[in-house]
Amino acid sequence: MNHKTIQETWRQEIGPQLRQIRLNKRQTISHVAGQLGFPVDWIDIIECGGKLSLRKYWRLIQYYGKKVHIQLVD
Repeated sequence: MNHKTIQETWRQEIGPQLRQIRLNKRQTISHVAGQLGFPVDWIDIIECGGKLSLRKYWRLIQYYGKKVHIQLVD
């Protein structure tokens, strides 16, 4: 697995989880975007696991007060 594939896989795993967190908190995309100073489109791209910098994903993770746990599996 190359570096690009790892990033894509990570985004695809984290994005939908971030969407679920937002929905559970009953926050709109526009509210979250405004709090972070992000365009609304960026939040949608992140939640879909799209190609955006990992730094932007990290900001959203921090905004929700979450941590990332990485685990190796067979």
